[in-house]
Amino acid sequence: MPTKVSKSIQPNRRRQPLQARAQHKVALIFEATQRLLSVSDIDSLTTNAVAEKAGVSIGTLYQYFDGKDALLDALVARELNALSESVLAAMSEAPTAPGERVRFIVHAVMRTYGERGRVHRQLIERGLTRSPGKHLSQLYKVLFERLAFDGLAIPQGGRRKIAPGQAFVLVHSMAGVLRALAAAERAPPHQEIEDALVLLMWRFLTALPETES
Repeated sequence: MPTKVSKSIQPNRRRQPLQARAQHKVALIFEATQRLLSVSDIDSLTTNAVAEKAGVSIGTLYQYFDGKDALLDALVARELNALSESVLAAMSEAPTAPGERVRFIVHAVMRTYGERGRVHRQLIERGLTRSPGKHLSQLYKVLFERLAFDGLAIPQGGRRKIAPGQAFVLVHSMAGVLRALAAAERAPPHQEIEDALVLLMWRFLTALPETES
């Protein structure tokens, strides 16, 4: 059975913010971190600056996060959970036209990646490059399992068969584009990238064996 991403991509926290007051403090810390990243970069970020911006003591911040890396990892985990949920929801949408399912999936990725600006791109880039794929490996695994075990639903009914090797290529083709997009200083318009990815994946899928009922 496919692994559930939301339980697998977890931030490294010292203390779980279970009470409403604690959750509010963590939310303030996250918001402060994102505000600082909106005008600066990850290398310049410090926990002291985050604590000051959030209006909490540095000791409070360290109750929940071991340090800067743990805080950033928590934000990356949150972004990737949102991305995972969007992609898996897109895979559950009922397609009504050829290629629509692929469009759902690609659009979910591009929308989640592209509409959050500078902060989001920095966090996704960290997820793509830190500890080679560590943060995204679980998402890739879930997508791979969904495609390999379940196939892809099509408008005519039934599902298109996707072999493990084919699922691997599809998932990591998209991952490669995301990695390049994160690293690019001047990338092409996101709509052009989305259209190209849809074309690439749909042409690949249409070359696979006939659908099963």
